[in-house]
Amino acid sequence: MTVATTTRRSFLAATGGGLMMLKYGSIAADDSGRSYRRWEDIMRNKWTWDRVARGTHGTNCTGNCAFNVYVRKGIVWREEQQGEYAASTTDTPDYGPRGCNKGLRHAKYMYGKQRVLYPMKRVGERGAGQWERVSWEQATREIADKFIDYNVAHGPTSISTQMGTQMVLKRASFAALGRFATIAGTETPEAFAGVGDLPTGTYMTVGVPLISDTMAAVYKSRCCLVWYCNPAVTRIPDAHFFWEARYNGTEIIAISPEFTPTAMHSSKWINPQPGSDAALALSMVQVILEDDTIDRDYILEQTDLPFLVRTDTHKYLRETDVLGGETSRDNLFYIYDETSTAAVAAPGTGGPPPPPGSMEPVHPHGTLELGELKPMLEGTWTVASVNGPIEVTTVYTRMAALVQDYTPEKAEAITGVKPGVVRQTARIFASAETAMIFSGYRVCKWLHGDLIQRAFMLLLSITGNLGKPGTGLQIWNMPKEHDQLAFMFADLPPTLRIATMARWDYAKADLKEFNAEVYGAEIAAEVDRSYQESIQNGWHPDYSKTPWKMGIYSGSNAANWRASGKRWREEAFGKLETIVVATPDMGVTAMYADYVLPVAHHYERKDFMLEPRTPYVQVLDEAVPPLGESRDDFAVYEAIAKAISERATERDIAPIEDNFMGFMPVSRDLKQYHSQFTMGGKIKTNEDVINFLLRINDAIPVNSFDEMAVQGMVRNNDTDGVMYGEKSPYGAVMKMAIEKKRPYPTLTGRQQFYMDHDWFLEEGEELPVYRAPVTIPGHPIKMLMGHARHGIHSMWRDDSLLLSLQRGEPDIYVNPDDASARDVVDGDLIRVFNTAGYFIAMAHVSSSMQPGTTFMYHGWDPMMFRDQQNFGAVVASAGLIKRTSLVSGYGHVTYRPLSFEPNAVFSDFTCEYEKYTEAA
Repeated sequence: MTVATTTRRSFLAATGGGLMMLKYGSIAADDSGRSYRRWEDIMRNKWTWDRVARGTHGTNCTGNCAFNVYVRKGIVWREEQQGEYAASTTDTPDYGPRGCNKGLRHAKYMYGKQRVLYPMKRVGERGAGQWERVSWEQATREIADKFIDYNVAHGPTSISTQMGTQMVLKRASFAALGRFATIAGTETPEAFAGVGDLPTGTYMTVGVPLISDTMAAVYKSRCCLVWYCNPAVTRIPDAHFFWEARYNGTEIIAISPEFTPTAMHSSKWINPQPGSDAALALSMVQVILEDDTIDRDYILEQTDLPFLVRTDTHKYLRETDVLGGETSRDNLFYIYDETSTAAVAAPGTGGPPPPPGSMEPVHPHGTLELGELKPMLEGTWTVASVNGPIEVTTVYTRMAALVQDYTPEKAEAITGVKPGVVRQTARIFASAETAMIFSGYRVCKWLHGDLIQRAFMLLLSITGNLGKPGTGLQIWNMPKEHDQLAFMFADLPPTLRIATMARWDYAKADLKEFNAEVYGAEIAAEVDRSYQESIQNGWHPDYSKTPWKMGIYSGSNAANWRASGKRWREEAFGKLETIVVATPDMGVTAMYADYVLPVAHHYERKDFMLEPRTPYVQVLDEAVPPLGESRDDFAVYEAIAKAISERATERDIAPIEDNFMGFMPVSRDLKQYHSQFTMGGKIKTNEDVINFLLRINDAIPVNSFDEMAVQGMVRNNDTDGVMYGEKSPYGAVMKMAIEKKRPYPTLTGRQQFYMDHDWFLEEGEELPVYRAPVTIPGHPIKMLMGHARHGIHSMWRDDSLLLSLQRGEPDIYVNPDDASARDVVDGDLIRVFNTAGYFIAMAHVSSSMQPGTTFMYHGWDPMMFRDQQNFGAVVASAGLIKRTSLVSGYGHVTYRPLSFEPNAVFSDFTCEYEKYTEAA
């Protein structure tokens, strides 16, 4: 692969003649006799247009940038940022300017050679790229026949309808997929924990996985730890908030193993060993406790740290211990009151179970107000119980003892960070009026990422830095889904089967055997023991019971990003009888498909986006009709549903008797799929879906798509400050707990740092601790990964201009000393390998890397690599499932897709590399 270059001739051809060759008759008719004699003609024509549409890029990007899309004679001519952004408060910067290099290339990219324009059917071997163009009718009828056959023979769970991150964030498109999957009863492996992004440690602590505010909250912070995150690259539209905050006096401290573009602009850079972040955070906690700079009042009211724990069983003291009997509650907990010198029930605990039909595992009850109570934070006491006197202490006492194992001197052996640096950083953090940790999803991708996040939350909590403007663990915030669920389940039983992808892949790709090959028999047996026990306990569904026959992929280049991607393609794709991919662009997943269906791109569809980094809802308007025969996602599933109903009627297929989750019998009449999908013909287009959602979602102050499309971006309700209010489209758990003293949706009703479930106690993880990353024997190099500047996952990664701004092909950063030891110089090809596989990339020798580490920006499609193997070939960690992530039935810590479930693991592996010379 070579770096793209641009000459005047190629520029004119690409921007003038290239567009003329598209199949738009008006362009050909009007311009056929015209030639461009000067480059000025091109520039003048860029400033002439027929209409301006409002748009954005409905991809997995938190930017949510408003664009004006300029259309001339049926072609998107160019785009530019829409600039009417306001601020959250009078003392914070506004949200502009927004936009980035990817968005400003889309007017060209959408007309690129990678576009899928027509339905195609595979005629050669899988992956060979040999296709036959077919009609939509033929494709959907053949897909429908196979869909029916598998339903009749094996039931609906033999089919998966998989959403990707390109699909999820487009509100109406995702709702349409969810409705189809609900009607069909297919398995839907999710792409949140499935891509290793679920903040389970946050969920364990506060009962929701995501608690972030707007980007303006960064400006309100006086100390911001940018921890394992690189916003200068990954948050281009938002990065200005960090530098404006620093100019305003905020300490911006970057913490990452590699020296990043963010570190370059920060006040300080701390580079711990990869995966040692929990030890570093706990070391800072130890310093703050030793200095006694904790926020005592905050801790007593908001956390479980003053709760009593038995010293014999290490379990919380509960009402069942104190009173016994059938009426005693196991969710009523105790504090030790200084005034009465007695164990007293903690306010906000002991509430009733959730009402029937609730999807919530706990029911917050009462108030956090302490009133006249004065809880003791430290101490040991003897209290009466139904079985006699028992000794109790507090969670805080146990935590304070635990962090003595993480003094800066002891932690240095783990983190590599000097004690003086730890103490200085901890004191800056504790003394700041407001402090936050701005983190990304990389933490979640470690096997023990939950412990890292629990340690982050502990550091924030003991200093009172959760739930106030300018504080918190800033990752993302989850939009409320009531409008989408209402659409998915309208006139239907709520039978959407969301599958945990880590466990799905474990079953479908035989990852027990793979673990043994890569990590050894002991680790493989340990993982499988917990996995099987979770099924036997009834905590998790068993995905191995039904053969997997058909996979339908929408907005998902799964064969690119899957952990252990090589194994997954060989095992999972190797076993599937039918693969259907609906996509705008050709990629490795489509290359393996039996049917490829063309999907409309960002400027060719109507939809809308909710992204919490700004307080706006953002519209996608249809600037131009879909290219070729492509359709939006709603139209794709409408066509499939119609074909299923027609073929089921022609074949007189009887209803399929199904049982959802073992307790809800469902009769699925394939003849009625189309009528059900369209609500009896009331929902005809994606715009109808949008209007359905807007009528229900009162957090968005518009009632129709037309109203929203005129404005392009609309300020959501209850978004006046940097934190979201209760009437906004996002969760406000932290704000309500601080301002209204509302208990958290956790077992204890508090920020919960102590987990007294048997499995947590057996693992020694009742409190946050450090656990070392898992490595592969004989392979000493740690490989780190992160999001790229020049693409959003695989989208735009093959754009010629963006490639020319890099090295023109996949590259991997390596340490100079490591490279020298292997006779590798900058620009050489290297073969990166381990037991799982290999890939070949260009060496990017850089002193930004620690010895023994490499770094690669992800998103490169395997088709861009030699031998069509990308980084997924060595990411061997897909079969690693953390035991405590399988716990269920423990208050809020229970199996909940998209809230608490095992993450796919992407970081716990090691590799080696060597110089690679291509054959002559």
